This record gives sequence, structure tokens and C-alpha cells, in this order.
Amino acid sequence: MYKFLLLIFAGLLVACSSAPVVRQPLAIEQAGAADKDARKALRDGELLRAQHDFARALALQQSLDDTAGSATTMINLATVAHQLNDDQAALTWLDRILLEKEAIYPQESRLTAAFRKAVILADQVRLGDADTALRFADNLCDRKCALNFGIDALRARLLLLNGDAQGALALAQALSKQDGAGKGEQANALRIVAAAEEKLQRPTEALQHYQAALEMDKALALSERIGADLNGLARASAQLGRDQEAAEYSRRAVLVNESRRQSDPLP
Repeated sequence: MYKFLLLIFAGLLVACSSAPVVRQPLAIEQAGAADKDARKALRDGELLRAQHDFARALALQQSLDDTAGSATTMINLATVAHQLNDDQAALTWLDRILLEKEAIYPQESRLTAAFRKAVILADQVRLGDADTALRFADNLCDRKCALNFGIDALRARLLLLNGDAQGALALAQALSKQDGAGKGEQANALRIVAAAEEKLQRPTEALQHYQAALEMDKALALSERIGADLNGLARASAQLGRDQEAAEYSRRAVLVNESRRQSDPLP
């Protein structure tokens, strides 16, 4: 009888310790599931599916007054649009955050949106607009923000695009030596250093820095940057009269860029 009572007591303890699982409201679960599906589709390169799922997540987040989640999703939608080669749509998504009259979105989201807008505008060689967006991002960055080094790299790139090779070189050289910048930003800085040296007619130094950037980008498996490094090596080699090396680098760049485009999902 004593053993029987112990078994009953033990059963009661297990039952009491197994609290029922509290489920979130359905709309919150649906928003989380849509965001998770969208992120997986983006990682898998299924861009149209990612676009659809992020849009669904955004509608649910906005219906729940989740402004932080909505801002993140709009940035993700801009990323998808950019990968689909629709930069106008990407800029529109970013501007939905940046042009909001009331300060309803987190500062970090506005900073990220401004920086990404500046990158797209720089790619389009809309230098004045890119500089305006970058200044806005810089004003939101407390110099300890996660995009601190990216902002400096883009500033150096804009200097170069505006014809200030010396200014770009000085800023990019300093950034390339910052341990806290991370390998990706260091490689980016080295590429800007090399491009500035090209402009300054220093092909030997440019060749060395493009090679250093290439090694880092290959270690990081960044195909787009690998192609840019190889093209830079081709130009620097040609300036040095090394035509055979220039042809080899150029051919390697073509193969990298063609393979990258073939691996990209079709819109």
C-alpha cells in the first residue's frame, strides 16, 4: 500500500511539473512562420518565394503594430528586390522607412536603410544622392555601431568616384589596418586602395593590393568581389605591359561572373 501511494504521488509530481504549453496568438505565429519561410527561401536563392513570404509577414506585422519587425522586413524586401535587379523597388522599400514623418521605426533600422540606400545609389553613380544618404547614416551611427566600418569604406569609395584618389587612398588604407573591421571590410578597403593606386598610376602597388583582396575574398567565397578583384588585376597587369597575365586574369573574371549569373535564380 505504501509503495502504491508513492507511485501515485510521483505521478502527481510529474503531472504538476508538466505545465501546458502556452501558444502564441495565431496572427503572431503566422507572422513568425512567414518570416522564417521567407528567410529560408532567401538563403536558398528562391527570390520570388522570399518576396511573397516577406510581403505576407509584413502585412501581419503591420496589423499587429510590430513596427520594429515591419522595418526589418521592409529592409529584407529591399534586399530581395536588389537581388532581382530591381533597384527602384529596393529604394522604394527603404524610403518607406526613411521618409516616414513620425519616428516610429527603430534608429538601427533607419541607419541600415540609409546605408543600403547609399550603396545602391553609389552603384548607380548617383554620387550626390549617395553622399546625402551616407551622411544620414553616419549621423545615426555613434561610431560604435555595427556599420561603422562599412560607412567608412563607402565614404572612401565615393571619394574615389568623385575623383579624389588621394583622399580615398588615405581613408581606405587606414580602414584596411583596422582589426575590428572584419575580413570582409578589410578586403573591400584593399580593393579601394588598389583602385586608387590605379588612378594614381601606381600599377605595381595596385597589383599587390588587388592580389591581397582576391585572397581574402576567395577565403570568404564572395563571388561578385572575386570577379572585381580579377578585373582589377587584369587592368594593373595591362598597365605594366604584362599582356599574357592580363588576358589570364580577364578570362578568369569572365568565368567567375558568368558562373555567378548562371547560379542566380531567374526573376
